[in-house]
Amino acid sequence: MKCQVASTVAEKNAILQQRYAIFVEEFHFFEPHDASDKIEYDRYDEHSLLLGVWEKENLIASCRLVLPNTTFGLPTLNSMIIDTNKLQSDQITAEISRITVAAAHRTFKNTIKIMKIMQKELYRISSDYNIMQWVGAVEPSFLRLLQHSALPYVPIGPLQHLIGADRYPVILTIHDYSISMKEY
Repeated sequence: MKCQVASTVAEKNAILQQRYAIFVEEFHFFEPHDASDKIEYDRYDEHSLLLGVWEKENLIASCRLVLPNTTFGLPTLNSMIIDTNKLQSDQITAEISRITVAAAHRTFKNTIKIMKIMQKELYRISSDYNIMQWVGAVEPSFLRLLQHSALPYVPIGPLQHLIGADRYPVILTIHDYSISMKEY
């Protein structure tokens, strides 16, 4: 398995099509923009890097890293109640969102492995952008999986309904990630 930023139109389309299959068709979190193109996207994608986890030529998982921007901001910070004391507002922040794992790879063990590979690449990329913390919105069961994976995301607000499910706004700092990787 290898995680990398989508660099070609074909790679980007594969990720957007996987998002459509999972978020629109499987979980019904979103309505299709245009059913004929079978891609899922929103305004934040133009300020994002799309990452895919590939096994040979097969896309098995993906996410996006919404980069800091003044145009739209970050989805979680725009739409959720956040405990601002838990957010280091003086640090450059990005958002990890639209995480997908293909159904055939959604076992506990595989998902942990995929998340670790993905987070390692996100860490590498984030150093290029001086990103010091990541935010996101995750369901309680996914938060437990992340924590079990030695990815110490912590809630920064109450459980809230967002995109078809109850989710916590969460944060992981580069510092906490680095410590967890040394201990693991």
